[in-house]
Amino acid sequence: MNLQETQLEIAQLQQQMTLTLDNPPSVKLQVKNINFIQKQLRAIKKELNLVIKEINQQASQALPDSMISLGLDLFGQRKFAGQVRQSTRRAIQSEKINLRQPYMEMKDYIDQVLLEGDKLKLQAEQYLL
Repeated sequence: MNLQETQLEIAQLQQQMTLTLDNPPSVKLQVKNINFIQKQLRAIKKELNLVIKEINQQASQALPDSMISLGLDLFGQRKFAGQVRQSTRRAIQSEKINLRQPYMEMKDYIDQVLLEGDKLKLQAEQYLL
């Protein structure tokens, strides 16, 4: 998944999400369009969630016990081996957070656009009453 292309797609969908309160049939059609755009955004968000899940799985599959710490355990250096394992876990966690961050920001951006669409739909609903 290319983040730049995804961000551009989200921005284009956000620009398409407009509401003009001119006449009831037109407003109803615009609400349908907003709903469709929101469905597309939710689909993109699902893809992002899959990428994040994959990043998490890759990080959890990494072996936190390195060969060095195993060797140290065998030769009686358990305290030092524990420190090596802990630093390895911290490094893996830090890498996981760094890899996930752009995707998390993209999800937040999608949530903002979805909220914007909900606000437009509320305006339309008030107009139609």
